[in-house]
Amino acid sequence: MIERVKAAVAALGGDVAHTASMSDLVEHALRREVERLERNHNNGDQFPRVRGKLRTGPSTDQGR
Repeated sequence: MIERVKAAVAALGGDVAHTASMSDLVEHALRREVERLERNHNNGDQFPRVRGKLRTGPSTDQGR
């Protein structure tokens, strides 16, 4: 997936909204997805802040 992100940013190079950098594209995509999750699973409210650590590491392939 990361190679596809790099390719999109390189090909579009800011000519399309949210493609000026990888960070720009990823932040936009994550914001839209979190807002969707909040709408669908938390009555549109922001989820509570997390105190502590979350699991990190490679994808578990869950939810695909």
